Amino acid sequence: MQFHVALLLREEIGASRRFALEPEPPVLRGSVALIRVPGGVLARVEADVWLEDKCSRCLTPLAYPEHLDFEEVFVQQVDVATGARLAPADDPEAFVIELNHTIDITEAVRQYTEMAAAMQPLCRPDCPGFCPQCGEDLSLNVCACDRTPMDSRWAVLAALKQRANG
Repeated sequence: MQFHVALLLREEIGASRRFALEPEPPVLRGSVALIRVPGGVLARVEADVWLEDKCSRCLTPLAYPEHLDFEEVFVQQVDVATGARLAPADDPEAFVIELNHTIDITEAVRQYTEMAAAMQPLCRPDCPGFCPQCGEDLSLNVCACDRTPMDSRWAVLAALKQRANG
């Protein structure tokens, strides 16, 4: 996901180019608009991505689509006309235009994909997960464990009852 921007950097502020994004994991489809701004290029990215994860309850692998829509400024490091190095960006974490005048949006897409990912993805909304006592996958089998909520104040008496029955 690299774009050569030397010609764009020679144009006036506000000049733009638009490109379609080729399918490349995790991107399914999308587009990028590159706009000349003072000191660099603004990249406006709109993309559909495919996220792969595991269910937070039963650990089943799953995949789901997400939509990304973000803007990032890529800071110019070299003056295109003279080849002179420019002052470094104020932000050390800023995205930069490479010395060969290319923009690589791969890292920006990766970061925004991570932010779009669900914090606790589920394979289905009613996923029962694992039994907290025996570890049985409750979406595949039913276990015989008693999972009724118990008031912790009665725990000692419940332990005595279990010892008497067991």
